[in-house]
Amino acid sequence: MAKQEAKLKVAMVGGGNESFMGHIHRAAIEASGCVELVGGAFGSTRQRSFETGKRLGVDPHRVYGVYRDMFRREAKVEGPERLDFITVVAPNNMHYPVTMAAFDAGFPVFSEKPMSCNMDEAQNLKRRTLMSPEIYATAYVFPFYPALQELRACVAAGEIGNVRRVDTRFYHGWMGVRLETAGNRSALWRVDPRRCGAAGAIYDLAGSCALVAEWASGVELAALCAAGHPAVAGRLLDDDATVLLRFENGAMGMVAVSQIALGEANGLELAIYGDKGSVYWQQGTGNRWRFISAAGETLEHTVKGAPVPTQSPTRFGEPYGEDAAYIAALAAAYRDFAERILAERAGKAPQSRCVDVDAALRVATFNDLAARSLTPLSDDAVVKWVPFRVPKVELLS
Repeated sequence: MAKQEAKLKVAMVGGGNESFMGHIHRAAIEASGCVELVGGAFGSTRQRSFETGKRLGVDPHRVYGVYRDMFRREAKVEGPERLDFITVVAPNNMHYPVTMAAFDAGFPVFSEKPMSCNMDEAQNLKRRTLMSPEIYATAYVFPFYPALQELRACVAAGEIGNVRRVDTRFYHGWMGVRLETAGNRSALWRVDPRRCGAAGAIYDLAGSCALVAEWASGVELAALCAAGHPAVAGRLLDDDATVLLRFENGAMGMVAVSQIALGEANGLELAIYGDKGSVYWQQGTGNRWRFISAAGETLEHTVKGAPVPTQSPTRFGEPYGEDAAYIAALAAAYRDFAERILAERAGKAPQSRCVDVDAALRVATFNDLAARSLTPLSDDAVVKWVPFRVPKVELLS
C-alpha cells in the first residue's frame, strides 16, 4: 500500500464560533483531504479565540488570543510541525494587515475576499509580492465549479460568437432586516465602514461578480457606473446597488447586487450573450449550465459527479455559502493552493486556478472605482462613468 502523504498544516485567523465563513472554511479544509487545521487566532478577543479552539479540539498550545502572537511563536517552529500556510477569514479590514504579518513571518496566505479595503493597501500587497514572491491567493471559488469551467470553454471556443453583453446578479435577503442590532456579528461588520470598507453590497458582492464576468467572458472591463443606497433605515453603507459595465470590445453589461432582497438565497447568476447564442449559470444550480442558440434551441448541460447544490430558498440570517457545491469548490481551491505550495518547494512551475494577487488587485480596483462612482438613487441627474484602469504597481526606488 502506498504511503499516505502528510497533510499540509494550516492555522486560521478569524472564524470564531459566531463566524459564518469560519464554519464554511473549516468544512472545506476537512473536505480537501490534504489540509488539516492545527491552530489559530480565532476571535476578536482572547476568550472567543480559546472558546473556539476548545470546541474544535485544537491543541490549546496552538490557539492564540491575537494573530501577531501566533505568527511570532509559530515562526520559530521547525520540522514537520511547522505551519504550511495561513487562512484568513476575519472581516475585510483585517485581510491586509494579517496577510502582511503572515508574509513577515514566512507563511503563505490563502485569504477571504477582498484582498483589502482600500487601494493603498492593495497596491502595497502587490508590491510586497514583487519584492519577495509570496504564495498568495484569495478565496474566490468560481474557477472550481466544473459547470462554470465548461461554460467558459464554450465561450472561449466561439460557440456563442462575439460577446455582446455580460450580466451578473447576486441577490440575497438575509440582511433585509437589521440583524446587526440583534447581535448578528456577520451582519454587524458588513454595515461598518471601518471594517467592511467604503461600500457595503459593492464590497461584499459586486467585486466577485465583476471578476466572474471578465473570467467567464474573456473580455475585460473598460468603464463602470454605479448607483445604490442603504435600503434599510439606519445603515451607512449601500445594501442594494447596480453597476453598469462597458467592456473593451464594446459589449455592455451590469452587476446587480442586493443584501436585502427578501426570499433570495441562490447565489450568483451569470448570463453571457453573443451574436450566435447565449450561456447561463447560477450558483443555486451550480452543477448545470445552459446554452441557448440563435434559433432558440436550449441545451441543458449537467456535470456528472459534481456536487448538487443544497436547495435552501428560505435560508435566512446568514450569507451564501452553506451549500454542498460551494464547499466542494472551496475545498478544491484549498487543494489547488496546497499543490502550489508543494510545487514551489520542489522547484517546479506551479499550475494554479486560484485567484492570484493580480486578479485580486482587479477586484480591489473595481471596488474602489465603484464606491467612488456610487450615486445615490435619489439623485437621478448625476451619472458618473469611470474608466476602469488597474494601477501599475512597481517597486519603490
